[in-house]
Amino acid sequence: MPRPIVALLTDFGYRDPWVGMMKGVMLGINPTLQLIDITHEITPQRVCEAAIVLSVAYPYFPSGTIYLVVVDPGVGGARRALVAETANHIFIAPDNGVVGPVLEGTGVRRVIQLTNDAYFRPQISRTFHGRDVFAPVAAWLSRGVDVGAMGQAIDDYARLELPQPRALANGTLEGELMYQDRFGNFITSLSEAWVAQQWGPAPWAAVAAQIENYVIHGLDSYYAQRPPAELGMIFNSWGFLEIFVNQGHAGQLTGVSEGTPIRVWQDHAGKNFCRTSLDG
Repeated sequence: MPRPIVALLTDFGYRDPWVGMMKGVMLGINPTLQLIDITHEITPQRVCEAAIVLSVAYPYFPSGTIYLVVVDPGVGGARRALVAETANHIFIAPDNGVVGPVLEGTGVRRVIQLTNDAYFRPQISRTFHGRDVFAPVAAWLSRGVDVGAMGQAIDDYARLELPQPRALANGTLEGELMYQDRFGNFITSLSEAWVAQQWGPAPWAAVAAQIENYVIHGLDSYYAQRPPAELGMIFNSWGFLEIFVNQGHAGQLTGVSEGTPIRVWQDHAGKNFCRTSLDG
């Protein structure tokens, strides 16, 4: 039989032993586990950032994967701990909305509040539920324990809406810079699929974008099409419009940050058209 997979996503980083402790707890319960790191470099306590990363990462994992998500600024307080089951996956997380977008997008079968301490570690720290609650629950589920055994079913789990774009009557599209990657690129809330719903199928002529005082002309198909140190835009591997600087850092060049609005339009009177793989 295939070895069960637990995919981890946290804001713990790698300097401290937190991730290693969680993995040790899980392997002590199920030594056959495959433990996969999605990332441990979420900005500390940024629940929305974690929700974005989870939303774009989980579709690439096999059916049956268990996702262990610990970005938990409310640890030790009144917030609940959850396990949620969809048709193909299981998600374990604090009830702070971090798995809300995935559940709303995939169709949730059941959500269980984690209350059965038979599946927790004997001593529970008020500051580290990742090790003492979430990790052992993930390991027991990987051994075939039913989700329903973990506690009581609920339907009022926290929802979290990711930034949504909007279309104006004149065809202009508005969104925001919702995520900055380690290269300094900004991923916007404008997905290629959504843009196609508004403008019709690509190619689109004379695409332009504005972020504060910066205007970008032309849609690139790969990074090096844009001259070095110049702002460009591209639909990236996530399927979202991305603002980048070829061989540079968009955040440092512009001084803007996540949450900044962006406007995108088709300048039919302009001379800057969508770039293709044949463009210089």
